[in-house]
Amino acid sequence: MSVASSSREEGDLLASRGDYGGAVAKYRAALEATPNDVALRFALGSALSQLGRHAETTEQFRWVVQHGAPGQQEVVMARQWLAGPQRGSGAGTSSGRQAVTVSPAAGAGGQPASPGVGSIKGKTAWPGVDPDAKNVSLELRFSGDDPATTGQSYRLHIGLGRPYAMSDLPAGAYRVVGRSGGIKLWETKVVVGAGTETALDLTDANSAVAPKDFPPR
Repeated sequence: MSVASSSREEGDLLASRGDYGGAVAKYRAALEATPNDVALRFALGSALSQLGRHAETTEQFRWVVQHGAPGQQEVVMARQWLAGPQRGSGAGTSSGRQAVTVSPAAGAGGQPASPGVGSIKGKTAWPGVDPDAKNVSLELRFSGDDPATTGQSYRLHIGLGRPYAMSDLPAGAYRVVGRSGGIKLWETKVVVGAGTETALDLTDANSAVAPKDFPPR
């Protein structure tokens, strides 16, 4: 395994655990070997955004938009972030922006394009969590779950209690898994229709665990 691959995998692991400072260091180390990797630049920008480092996030996402392919998922989401609201320079997700990371599954590059795309959005909520007062990291994974979406895999990092949105998803079925603090809070299946917006709210009402089993600190 190359140094770049090793550093990137370590960065992904740290980001999934909410250690965005450590992830930034690993992603920067990987970029020293592969400075033109669009997906890696996007991962770095995503981690920086979670730390409230707006200027550095903007720098990385602008690079992604300028150097990536127009329809590339990282480019689409980087452009959405850059066009999003700016509400100060607070840490974490208090800036009002989402940090999004795309993780193509192994072999996804050889998959044919699905006919049509759609979007999915919804709210996340948990008892006792006020996202403006407490930053609780939440990771959402969307994995293809039928022949039309096999090989598709997307990952989103936001603060628990905030809304989420994913656009330009190939139409079809996805398995949605949400984790926070190493605990699987949600696991469900959703079908994204071509040209439509699918709603999926993630709350304690449809969680895999009870609030007493996940009291965020």
